[in-house]
Amino acid sequence: MSDVKQSGTVLPEQPGTTADRAGPGDAIKRKKRKLKAGPAWKLSDLVTAASLILLVLPAWILPERLWAPLWRGWIGVVSLVKRSAMKRNGKTIRTALGLSDVAHSEAIARDLKAAVYEMRMQDLRGWRPGGWTPQTTLEGEEHLSSALKGGKGAILWLAPFVFNSGPTKIVFHQKGYRVSHLSSPKHGVSETRFGVRTLNRIRCIPEDRYLVDRIVFDSAAPSTAMRRMVRALKAGEVVSIVASSTEGYEMIKGSIFGGRLPVAVGAPRLAMLTGAPLLPVFTVRDPKRGWRIAIEHPVEISSGRSNDERCIAATAEFLRRSEPWVRQFPEQWRAWSKWRQK
Repeated sequence: MSDVKQSGTVLPEQPGTTADRAGPGDAIKRKKRKLKAGPAWKLSDLVTAASLILLVLPAWILPERLWAPLWRGWIGVVSLVKRSAMKRNGKTIRTALGLSDVAHSEAIARDLKAAVYEMRMQDLRGWRPGGWTPQTTLEGEEHLSSALKGGKGAILWLAPFVFNSGPTKIVFHQKGYRVSHLSSPKHGVSETRFGVRTLNRIRCIPEDRYLVDRIVFDSAAPSTAMRRMVRALKAGEVVSIVASSTEGYEMIKGSIFGGRLPVAVGAPRLAMLTGAPLLPVFTVRDPKRGWRIAIEHPVEISSGRSNDERCIAATAEFLRRSEPWVRQFPEQWRAWSKWRQK
């Protein structure tokens, strides 16, 4: 079993960042619902399936400490061919973080890509007898314990770091929390209909061992997911939601690093509807401390404003708290591709 440690240590906040408050351009945008089904399959599905088959044995027998170097080496070779993609992503990172070193920013982009592929090793290790048991540290658990004492459950708002999926579910399960997770049907390695039905199950099935319920968002009936989350919270349980723009039709382009990032506002909407505390969670792999799952104190859902204004303020606060984590672990933040300058 994993060595799950409890600690109250979290990364200190850095006041005065670019997302201290909602900006004048912040507003709720309501997108049209995408009801059209995606493609049946793509050639990339076959490539992905073949690569997963080839990775089964390495994922089962190689020590976990070798996974990251293996993928960094592979992506380093691939990037020599796909140089334009790394340059483009590196430029985004360099602009957002105010870096001057081109090589450094492109190295961050390569490490991020390697981390995304490393998740496949984690997925496949999860199918081995005994599953995947990473060494984890849970920080700030007192915030969750305090939130649950209110009897209205608690909402975990997960920052979009690469490794927020497996380790986060594992550690909360090991600590005895009943967690229902709002999930995209595209969660996994493919967005095609074949991929959703088949390939993505390779990631979802091992994760489901650690969940009470996986609530899959249905764009044709979004209220269904909301009702299931409300029921879980009324039962005094925990609901987790990733702060991303993959699903949902209400978005805000929040301020972060002097630019804008689209974030779905379902989490603060759910908090307003139920009164459940909204807790930011940051999951990172720290070279010095291993897997860290850090819970911070609740985001304030202010009163005396319209619902849209409260969502905007909550998102601004979440992004403000995200900045120091992203600065320390930029190679693990999956939202770079969505970030845009103002």
